[in-house]
Amino acid sequence: MSFYASSEGIRITQENRRTWLVGRARRTDGSWKDVKFDLDNVVGNADGRLTWGGQGFTETSSNVRFNFEGGGNVPVLRARLRNAAGGEQESDLNLGERLTNVNGDLVFN
Repeated sequence: MSFYASSEGIRITQENRRTWLVGRARRTDGSWKDVKFDLDNVVGNADGRLTWGGQGFTETSSNVRFNFEGGGNVPVLRARLRNAAGGEQESDLNLGERLTNVNGDLVFN
């Protein structure tokens, strides 16, 4: 199940140099569950680009933000990331590509 179509109050928070996706996700019985998903366990920085399957992007980023964008309310993570040359560049990642809601739990696929 698409996490963003079956959740509410989704936003990011940062604590202890990590970025968390938090909100409430609907279970299959229709009830709601508070969720907190550590994006740093599944998102990395590959030479200034947010990438799936990496880790620890927050350590090399600034201006991390999250919004639902466009007509489809696509859940987009954006940040400025350091690259190998020492500069910074803007990058974004569609969180709907790999995150799903499995009975009230956010899961990386």
